[in-house]
Amino acid sequence: MRLYKRIFLISMVLLSILLDTSVLPFTGINMLYTPKVALLTIVVIALLLGRTQGILYGAVAGVLMDITVAIPTGLVSIVYTVSGLISGYIGRKSRYRMLSSVIAPVLSMLIYEITLMVYYFSSAGAVTGSMFLMALVRTVIGTVIVQLMYLGFNLVLKPKHSRYLRR
Repeated sequence: MRLYKRIFLISMVLLSILLDTSVLPFTGINMLYTPKVALLTIVVIALLLGRTQGILYGAVAGVLMDITVAIPTGLVSIVYTVSGLISGYIGRKSRYRMLSSVIAPVLSMLIYEITLMVYYFSSAGAVTGSMFLMALVRTVIGTVIVQLMYLGFNLVLKPKHSRYLRR
């Protein structure tokens, strides 16, 4: 992979972590319906580049999120790594690319939401029906955002021409 593509990916992951931790909580946007931008970035990277890159960037983003967020260390990094694995697997094995860019974010975001609900239930016993509704709304919003991010990342990451064609 070319250097500018790696720099682009690293900067997008860092930018998404900054958005999740430093910008979005202080903008006045209702955080109950705002999906995790870092998770969406990992899903898009894994869809386009495969399992290995998804696991790598998911682990790095997860560790950075664990450092900055006040939930138990390792929880977010495991979920982001598993999301990168699942999204990369779906992106490579699915015959229909259009369908894979819908299934992967839905699965990844539901895994994230269910993991956090289990954590909240085990620590405080406070899980309500409205939390499930907000999780579904975040999943739908995140899936739409992934579609837009997929198009943008595809323009940068995929080559303009095939190396096998004559020039």
